[in-house]
Amino acid sequence: MASREFEELKEALKQPPTPEAMKEAAERFRQYEQARKTKRSRPNLASLSFRKTYPNAIPLDKIPDELERNPEFFELMGRVVEEG
Repeated sequence: MASREFEELKEALKQPPTPEAMKEAAERFRQYEQARKTKRSRPNLASLSFRKTYPNAIPLDKIPDELERNPEFFELMGRVVEEG
């Protein structure tokens, strides 16, 4: 079952990629990460696509930073939320 923090993150990612929306999504991701914080391995989000403006592998703790500064990554995460 999805947590309140995850639902708030999904709503933030559904917005157009404006600077304000990107900051909001980054903050929501940080809150989501804090809510589920446990001692685990450090996973990465990996993408196999070429010629993108974001790195191919992003540590999960760096996703908020990428959401905040990169509209293309913001839109990708929004598509992931829509389809998921």
